[in-house]
Amino acid sequence: MTIRLLSVEDVRESSPSITDIVKIIRRTYEEEGRGRVDVPLKIGVRPDRPGTFLDAMPAWVGDDEAGMAGLKWVSYYPGSAFMHAGKTDSSGLIVLNDPQHGQPVCLMEGMLVTYLRTTICAAVMAQVIQTRGRDPISLGLVGCGGLGRWSLRVFGEVFPSLKHVKVASRSAASRQAFCEEMAREGTWSLDAVDDVRDAVADCDVVISSLPPVVSKPIEAQWLAPDAIYVPLDLTHAWQTDVWSKAGTVVADSPAFLRKLLAAHRPDVSVDAHQVLAIQDLVAQGDGKLSNALKGPFFAAVCGIASTDIALAWAVFRNAQLKKLGSGFDMKASDVALHSALVGGYTNAGLRQGVKA
Repeated sequence: MTIRLLSVEDVRESSPSITDIVKIIRRTYEEEGRGRVDVPLKIGVRPDRPGTFLDAMPAWVGDDEAGMAGLKWVSYYPGSAFMHAGKTDSSGLIVLNDPQHGQPVCLMEGMLVTYLRTTICAAVMAQVIQTRGRDPISLGLVGCGGLGRWSLRVFGEVFPSLKHVKVASRSAASRQAFCEEMAREGTWSLDAVDDVRDAVADCDVVISSLPPVVSKPIEAQWLAPDAIYVPLDLTHAWQTDVWSKAGTVVADSPAFLRKLLAAHRPDVSVDAHQVLAIQDLVAQGDGKLSNALKGPFFAAVCGIASTDIALAWAVFRNAQLKKLGSGFDMKASDVALHSALVGGYTNAGLRQGVKA
């Protein structure tokens, strides 16, 4: 069995359009809302350093005839020496398995899929819970790293109504550079602001993507009554009253959100809110319920593997059509070879081990 290996360049060239990914994410949410997805809570290890994790995220999406199977293995090492040497603090690998026989068929770089999936999930949530009768025209970004960039790209594509963007970050240089770069990608106006409050107040949508910080900058009083707040950092950026004063809480994994809050935000009352599953809203038809939802909205993208795997399969199929990537044959599906390996410990080389 030959496994297709896809680099980040291959993934970029094989990625569907943002419009098509929105359809993939909505379809995946609907499948899960109808019980046709198997996605356990992510499991992982926590090395002995602040904010660090390595998570395993398996999923099955669809039915037996047209299912999609795979796993994402992702790491996050904020502030590491590797990062200070000019490398990223995150990494991801996705392995896809053929749903008919279980053999691996693809191994791809996973961070581009992660950025796309995360921000497009946020946009889909905003579509579903939008109740103002108009699409958002203003966006506040608190944090301007990779997720901030992709948030602006995605929301600008999904909501052509977007006109004004305010950007806050820990350093003036980073937000100024962000505004100069992203001004070339769209017609929106960009304002780099010194105070987080100025990036939050009166915005239709507010997105935070901060690393772990001691002081959580976002206060509930700054959010507009119908604002949609999307903490892509989940627990890092908002003060206690943002949770307690939220009118509606929506998540793509209510169970994981509650588990995360219990572990990392002892200052909040986890049971203060019923957490609505976005999958149920999509499956029931968001138009039937959206007018009954009350703002401000707390929309949590928890990073569920079903959306990663559904998007990764679309990338894989496009790469096959374009003949992108390289092949690697592990020969793991060769019955004769496998039988030899099972009994192969009697081989002298295996008994003696590999010589250094």
